[in-house]
Amino acid sequence: MPPGTPTPARHYALLLFADFGHIAPTLGVTRELIARGHRVTYVVDERFAPLVEEYGARAVTYTSARGLFYRAADPNPDRLARDGYDLLVDTIRTVFPAARDALAADPPDVLLYDYETVAAGRVAARLLDAVPVQVCPSHAANETFSLRAQMWDPGHPLMAEGAKVIVDFMGEHGIGLEEMGRYGREWDERNLVFLPRAFQIEGDSFDDRFVFVGPTLTEPAPELWTPPSDGRRVALVSLGTEAGDRGDFFRLCAQAFPAEDWHVVMTLGRDADPAALGPLPPHIEAHPWLPHPAVLPHADVFICHAGMGSLMESLAHGTPVVALPYAHELALSARRLEECGVGRALPRAGLTAQSLADTVAGLLADPATPAALARMRNAVREAGGAVRAADVLEEWAVRAPAIPTAG
Repeated sequence: MPPGTPTPARHYALLLFADFGHIAPTLGVTRELIARGHRVTYVVDERFAPLVEEYGARAVTYTSARGLFYRAADPNPDRLARDGYDLLVDTIRTVFPAARDALAADPPDVLLYDYETVAAGRVAARLLDAVPVQVCPSHAANETFSLRAQMWDPGHPLMAEGAKVIVDFMGEHGIGLEEMGRYGREWDERNLVFLPRAFQIEGDSFDDRFVFVGPTLTEPAPELWTPPSDGRRVALVSLGTEAGDRGDFFRLCAQAFPAEDWHVVMTLGRDADPAALGPLPPHIEAHPWLPHPAVLPHADVFICHAGMGSLMESLAHGTPVVALPYAHELALSARRLEECGVGRALPRAGLTAQSLADTVAGLLADPATPAALARMRNAVREAGGAVRAADVLEEWAVRAPAIPTAG
């Protein structure tokens, strides 16, 4: 398109797994696309409809069988295989019909999906003649690196059953065996990755099929949280939006940060009850949830589970991380923190208040930490975020017909 040519209005649809960590990275892009005059539709579990509508998108809803409490991070091989199989069946039986029926009369120009909705997303894009784009809220996969190849046992009986489900599903929609190799890959020809390349495992091996835009953060209102005025350091502690009841962990963290030196902010997980922790010292504040970007500009350290959303928020603000991963995917990201010099990893098993305090002290005292944080913060900034993501999506939409605009 020649320079200065107005970008025609397009329709973008997102078909993503029903989990906050999969939807949240796309919200900044949605806001940017809508600001440019495009339309955005999410095919989303009903519990996330208010969230996407808050950003100006239309929500097409369904009720996920997995809902908010997806357990694919469970390290048990049988549970992992069962969850993967159940998720595949659910996306085919529930998510795909919802997308097909809602979008048939108003087809999108571009359809975005993630790996957890890959079968439904790729077939829907074909039927709707939309440009398919795979979004990666965590580490992307290519011929060199695959997270799922490390997590899943290809010899597990459910893997064969899942393959048959995919073959039958694609066959029903006219995708022959000669095409299934392309449809069966972990990645697409267009992949939008919400990490900076510097944090991607084996990042140098990814070619121009992958665009690393980094996190697409939106800043919360400044009045959401105010830092203490007494000069004490601030520690942010969280196990993510769906942490559930992990009261012992949060009480241990309260012991690791003495009142004379620290002010501690804890986010316990949506719908959690801070009262369940019992009485807390005055230097500890506990919230069911608080947007981390409200606290991170003032935080000296972030204690978290190594979820990618938490890590990207932290790195964008230059905050060092102590990660306590509980599953393989999270452990890989925690190891990557250490490789990049911006954090430390601790095993959950055997954790004590003293071991946590010692790890925090060692991280903050390491003379290499500030420079490493500055490098990663710069990598996040240079990745381009929501603006670059929207630019790329507009380029990828060029082959699609434009939506007629008024006037």
